[in-house]
Amino acid sequence: MFMNKKFLINIIILNFLATSFMVAQNGILNVGFDIDDTVLFSRDVFLNLPDDKRNPTDFGWINTHDSDYSIYITPTVELIDYFRSNGHNVFFITARPGPNGNILAEFLTKGLGFPVEVNKNLFFSPKQTIKGKRFTTKHRLMKRLKIDLFYGDSDSDIIAALKAGVHPVRVVRNDASVREYGSNYFGNTLKGNISEAPFSKNDLQIFYKSNVGIFGESIYPIIWKVPK
Repeated sequence: MFMNKKFLINIIILNFLATSFMVAQNGILNVGFDIDDTVLFSRDVFLNLPDDKRNPTDFGWINTHDSDYSIYITPTVELIDYFRSNGHNVFFITARPGPNGNILAEFLTKGLGFPVEVNKNLFFSPKQTIKGKRFTTKHRLMKRLKIDLFYGDSDSDIIAALKAGVHPVRVVRNDASVREYGSNYFGNTLKGNISEAPFSKNDLQIFYKSNVGIFGESIYPIIWKVPK
């Protein structure tokens, strides 16, 4: 994994431009991060889920196997380090259900280098099903934790932040994830131009270059390579 230092500095400047719209008490920000495809490249832990753990997904299994399959997204880890070293508060809010969540907390603690504890700075916020459709619940935690800025990769992360009155920042997924999980990312760009997903891959490049997403969110253009 590689990140040019000049590129990191430019991202930090963009980040301050984004946060300048907010007023945090005493200048301290409460910064939230999604987990999957934001802090962790966790595609492979889901792809390696045993057949008898699918339908529905056994998140107790997922939460205990990140150490086997998931990879830290270095630019996000560096950003977390930056916030913490400057005195800001960092929280993690994931849509994963919480069984064996303490195992995920231990994995994050080892990889990030500071204590991560369930219901202290790691929160599980599974989606809620209403009339057969699943909707985010993360906005409730964002309000409770008084989050100022939230980084996430999915449409639902951005929507939750907007519902909570939080400034959203879109983390650009690695291409390896997009190929597997086209859905829930600016709509499903793998299915072509349909009403549920009107944006093509070319449209995404326009958003990336403008640094503003379809919901008006800032875009955090992560550049890194998945280790072979």
